[in-house]
Amino acid sequence: MSTIPVLKVTNLSIAFDKRVVNDLSFEVLPGKTTAIVGESGSGKTVSSMAIMGLLPQSAKIESGSYTELEPGVDISMIFQDPMSSLNPSMRVGEQVAEPLLVHENLDFESAKSRVVDLFEEVELPSPESSFKKYPHELSGGQKQRVMIAIALACNPKVIIADEPTTALDVTVQKTILELLSKLQKQRNLGVLFISHNLEVVQDISDYVLVMKTGETLEQGLCKNVFDNPSHPYTKELLASRPHRNESLKPSSSVLIEAKQVCLNYDVKKDMLGRVVETFSAVKNVSFTIQEGERVGLVGESGSGKSSLGRLILGMEECSSGNIVWDGEELDTRNKSLFSAFKKIAQPVFQDPFSALNPRMSIGAALQEAINLGGGSSTVEKLLEEVGLNASDATKYPRGFSGGQRQRIVLARALAMEPKFLVLDESVAALDLRIQADILALISKIQKERSLAFLFISHDLSVIEAICDRIAIMKDGEIIEEGTTERIFKNPENSYTKELLNSRPGA
Repeated sequence: MSTIPVLKVTNLSIAFDKRVVNDLSFEVLPGKTTAIVGESGSGKTVSSMAIMGLLPQSAKIESGSYTELEPGVDISMIFQDPMSSLNPSMRVGEQVAEPLLVHENLDFESAKSRVVDLFEEVELPSPESSFKKYPHELSGGQKQRVMIAIALACNPKVIIADEPTTALDVTVQKTILELLSKLQKQRNLGVLFISHNLEVVQDISDYVLVMKTGETLEQGLCKNVFDNPSHPYTKELLASRPHRNESLKPSSSVLIEAKQVCLNYDVKKDMLGRVVETFSAVKNVSFTIQEGERVGLVGESGSGKSSLGRLILGMEECSSGNIVWDGEELDTRNKSLFSAFKKIAQPVFQDPFSALNPRMSIGAALQEAINLGGGSSTVEKLLEEVGLNASDATKYPRGFSGGQRQRIVLARALAMEPKFLVLDESVAALDLRIQADILALISKIQKERSLAFLFISHDLSVIEAICDRIAIMKDGEIIEEGTTERIFKNPENSYTKELLNSRPGA
């Protein structure tokens, strides 16, 4: 194994209006993975953009050097979100062929042959027919395989993988990471892996570099840094990984019950407008949540978990079956009952920025919710309850970080004085340390208010930390249900076992 680095970065400093990366140095060796770990704003992505020659004109490399590699040829990049990286109006095969046509001057037929070979190498199903597909016709994992094929097209020496599995379900994430590892060995690739997921980094990396606000705080062999961290920030990051916390014992009283609920969508109609094809998002699900109970709903994308959450909140109407609250069947025609229910059952969504009105101050948004709910709380009390300052009331959503905005949408839900929350991937987009703070806040509020909640996620570590009972969904059905301890220690369903075995570090 060569010890001559394929990429060497020495004392690199980058600035916009002010310096954002300071004196960064590291190496990437052939066949080895160097990981950069850090929270949003740490400088890890901007450093990779500099190496790729993709810095905007407003950025300036103030000092330092790095190995000169031709982007797209000697060095290539796999981005976090393949959907936004791929051209939606162009067939994926043509997008992979493009660097071959540009950099290697191949004719189209020769390039197409190479693309089919690459699709086989990245294990994309039906390589020949996949060439003609558009991005929307592929799953998230398949789109990421296309991105890997593009990165490999011109036989690079180094691949930069920037959060390449963050948006993927745990089982898909595992297959993509295994594929990257296999390709790395076969091609003797150097990999620069950028992530805030410590479990993934620990699983796949040889060397690790910890960054915070542009500074390198610690680096070395991955095993040494994880087993014996020297910097307080590294220790704090490692301690932020989700861990179990205590909860109140739930009441024996049933708060909400789903009785054989189904949710069907019309997919296709004939010329007369008659439905000839439907899709069943939720299939005959029966489910109860008790007062004060913390329930987790786990499943991959398309499993129906978010659809079930909307049914339970009354945001979707059941195709069949019914939702029962306080002993009465919810019916939109019973306006007084439905209005009362909408106050006590509140959603907390994944993307707080899109859930907030950018033209309304935070104080105005919270006061509006207080007025709607008829509660006795105040804007100041709500802000302080979620760990913000009363003075924040005059600010607008753009003036807050992602973690702070998540606190705000939680405060808005609490303004209605609810008994029940549905939290749908509400910490998925947050850095690990901020995620830990929000989870601790949710647990604290749940105990103080004796709230029940349904926590929807594909992150098993988060579910294990915050929930006392778990339901596993697949293809619109609940296939296994039980206490958190039983599910994690003794799963019965083969799919549940597959999910648990797919976790990084499992």
